[in-house]
Amino acid sequence: MKNLKPRTRPSPAEALSIAAETAPTLPPAQIAASDRPTTLNMRLRQTSLSAITATARNRGLTIKQLIAQSLSDAGVAIAQADLEDRTPRRRG
Repeated sequence: MKNLKPRTRPSPAEALSIAAETAPTLPPAQIAASDRPTTLNMRLRQTSLSAITATARNRGLTIKQLIAQSLSDAGVAIAQADLEDRTPRRRG
């Protein structure tokens, strides 16, 4: 019968110690936080939504672009991807 390795994981302190012994000159790994899309849901009056829709249409923007641009103009740090029209286009 084979001798199986134990199924327990090392504690964080033990893992750091093992990493320091294995590669003492390498810096710790840094995992960048992803800036993934998420959903914002708002309730507005129909008249407000109609005004937003009409303004976006007149400016040649999507509703999302209009809102993101307005927030950016107000000093809110908006990701560049949220200012672009990323509407999927139909092929044909």
